[in-house]
Amino acid sequence: MRGFEEKPLSLDGYFNQARELEKRGNFSAAEKVYQAAMAASPDRPEILKRLGIIYQTEFKFDESIDAFQKVLQQAPEYPEVNFYLGLSYFGLNQYEKAIEFFKNELAVNPKYRRARYYSGLAYQSLNRGAEAIREFDILVREDPKDTRALYQLARISRDFSLAAIKQLSREDPDSLLFHILRAESYVDDEKYPEAIKQYKMVLNQDPNFPGVHFGLGEIYYKMTNSVEAEKELRLALSEDPNYPMANYYLAELLLRSQKPEEAIPLLKISIAGDPNLVAAHFQLGKSYLVLGQIQDALQSLLKAAALEPNSKMTHYQLAQAYARLKDEEKRKYHLEIFEKLTKEEKGKKLEKAEKLLESQGTESSPQTTSTPSAK
Repeated sequence: MRGFEEKPLSLDGYFNQARELEKRGNFSAAEKVYQAAMAASPDRPEILKRLGIIYQTEFKFDESIDAFQKVLQQAPEYPEVNFYLGLSYFGLNQYEKAIEFFKNELAVNPKYRRARYYSGLAYQSLNRGAEAIREFDILVREDPKDTRALYQLARISRDFSLAAIKQLSREDPDSLLFHILRAESYVDDEKYPEAIKQYKMVLNQDPNFPGVHFGLGEIYYKMTNSVEAEKELRLALSEDPNYPMANYYLAELLLRSQKPEEAIPLLKISIAGDPNLVAAHFQLGKSYLVLGQIQDALQSLLKAAALEPNSKMTHYQLAQAYARLKDEEKRKYHLEIFEKLTKEEKGKKLEKAEKLLESQGTESSPQTTSTPSAK
């Protein structure tokens, strides 16, 4: 550790040395390396930026703010510095200031997802739910698999729902809307018996209240109570014959009872209402395959595969369809994809199991304390 004091290193030398120290969690030593680098090259904004990040990691937010502001004085649009400056203000709970600098970063780089994500968190902290939703919604539209943004959207929706329930319970505890909201909240928490009770309270007061029969049908479907599910879903379809999910759930129940001829018209209606409902395309293809309508089956299964290319069961059904057509090349192609996806799935499950065992081993061993990072 005395090398950088005795003989100045190249800039990359300083950075490599600091990175090694950061990997070991020795942030105070890394801080000294960056300070030495700055003394050797005082006009390099990258050094100040990295020093600011180290300060931030050590929760020295005032020092980090000072470092980032000095960088921006030299280069107002220096990459990521507005974001990190906003993150330091976020760490100090100064959310308005944080948002200001997140916006600056996004003005330069609109695709900088971390700036938008933390901007959403800052709006949440200020109880500005609509603006938070806007930020997370942009992230999800850009990447529908962004689980962190999806989680935040779910949290905000749940908070709004709970606030509405509390307000309704104060204003009118016997309100039908109060019981509906409580039922939906119970469904979100998978408390199905409690949800059923709330829905039935609504029906006792108003047998024609829209959406209740579908709500009950969906719960019974999830509880695998086929008899009650079918009864409620048929009542839901008597209210709205074109409801996509009611048609889909009822079709699923009919397929479980080996009634593909009755399921097909319902699946077609569900697809007409929601063309991107992958499960409906898949089940329609399977139904046609059972009935020997191979070309119709192919059309539906290929659509399902286009919507969700990584569905192993869709490729398996496609392999079966091409086998019936004696198209060996395409049968083999889809079977290979099925086997590849199955192998990948098993690998992920094994990796998950190994990580779980690892974490259990860590929990049972003596714990060491590390400095959390704000990065």
